[in-house]
Amino acid sequence: MVQGIQIFTHAVGMVTRNFNAVLRIAGILLLVQLVLVFSLGEAYFARGMASGEVVGEMMDGAQSSGLLLTASLVQFIFALWIAVAWHRYILLQQEPAGYIPAWNGAEIIGYFKAGLILVLILIAVMIPVMMIGGMLLLPLATNGQASLLAGLLGALLLYVPAAYIAYRLSPILPAAAIGEAMTLKDAWYQTSPSGAAFVVLTVISVLAGWLVNMPASLIAPVALPIALVWAAVAQWLAIVVGASILTTIYGHYVQKRDLNA
Repeated sequence: MVQGIQIFTHAVGMVTRNFNAVLRIAGILLLVQLVLVFSLGEAYFARGMASGEVVGEMMDGAQSSGLLLTASLVQFIFALWIAVAWHRYILLQQEPAGYIPAWNGAEIIGYFKAGLILVLILIAVMIPVMMIGGMLLLPLATNGQASLLAGLLGALLLYVPAAYIAYRLSPILPAAAIGEAMTLKDAWYQTSPSGAAFVVLTVISVLAGWLVNMPASLIAPVALPIALVWAAVAQWLAIVVGASILTTIYGHYVQKRDLNA
């Protein structure tokens, strides 16, 4: 269980120790995040404030839906690009030449395919979990006083198993980024020594993400531009630290690197 904490702290330390490289590899993604948040997030926050809620729905209408879809697609492509570049920097010592990382097209496509396989597996696993969990929590959900508890338990019942499986199989992603072949069976076998660590890692990751994002909601009613910048940086950090967690898992369990190194 302690190893789950070590994986998270090592991943965060990897980012802080190599922050100049982070900026060279992922600085362009931060700029993209700022553009996306200011183009779409301003209306997002403004509508939430008008309704008394900071977190609300995005603008309605076909135009806003199209903008949101385009923004999500751009963010997704850049996230793949940066994740692959970061994996290659840490695992292969591939230094970025400038402030735009190399476009490793074949590896990025392979990374996308590996991620798609992982998502499909999670969907297949989560459907029966949702059905069973729904039946078990139905009595609580229909009880007004216990409905909040039912929601929390439902989220845990869904997210913890999904994240656990995702982390166990996650080495296929860095492997694709560095051009190494790895099967799902190999990934599961390589991460088998520390199953409980991934449960702890899931809890820590969720709490850290919540703490980092929460200030944006608190600041928005007072200083919207600052909240937008905070939201952009928080999303950027989530991508960078998330990629570092996957890199750490691969480095430790597959390449047998020391977590204290």
